[in-house]
Amino acid sequence: MESNRSFFVQLQVLTKRMVLRVVRRPLAELPNLIISAFFLFVYDGALGGVFGGTASGTPFDFANGNFINFILPVSIVSASLSGAASGIYLVEDIESGVFKRYQSMPISRWAIILAPMIVGALRVLFQAGLIMVIGKIIGADPAVGTVGFFIVLSIAFIWGMGFAGYSVAAGVKSGSSQGAQAATFLFFPAIFLAPTFVPREALKGWLETAAAYNPTTYVIEAMRSIMVEGWVIDVLFRGLLAAGFLLQ
Repeated sequence: MESNRSFFVQLQVLTKRMVLRVVRRPLAELPNLIISAFFLFVYDGALGGVFGGTASGTPFDFANGNFINFILPVSIVSASLSGAASGIYLVEDIESGVFKRYQSMPISRWAIILAPMIVGALRVLFQAGLIMVIGKIIGADPAVGTVGFFIVLSIAFIWGMGFAGYSVAAGVKSGSSQGAQAATFLFFPAIFLAPTFVPREALKGWLETAAAYNPTTYVIEAMRSIMVEGWVIDVLFRGLLAAGFLLQ
């Protein structure tokens, strides 16, 4: 019992330390947030009339008349890239010698690894929340009601923690901030190897196959089911499994 309490105290202290580092660099949050909001506005403006059924004579309506509901999950998943900074923060500790000092102290290695993952997930939750507020202002309306926003945020939190874990693992493995950033960049195309602009059924050829093996696909589909269709339990379950995939 005492060891468990000690672990959680260590985790709390390390997490608080990293949160303070994030707070001291507020401008670092802006680029990814701006890009995610940009995606939301541009995609809705460029494709909303065609794929949202509002343009005259268009036969497509993927979103039951509200394309914001359909495209919002893409912007939220894009915001999840903010969790990548977790690996960079840990690498900074390695390069500055702080990590080595931790190892010489009676601090749980799990606490050292989990702290940046939790902070990464919180960053994703914060950015996803802001994107969702913007979406609400311009017309997002979940099919399941207001509770849908909280469910989508929960999926984003799990996904963000997994992505932060991936970033931390890449940072520890490479031992450099450049390596952590490169590993994150390799993940970015996954957003576009998914049913980003159309339902998966509309994809063809190699892209259809790639989307089927891409966990991002199932995260986006789970969020979309909440926003567009309602309670589709099997889709939601697959999305939760995919969101936790990177935690394995």
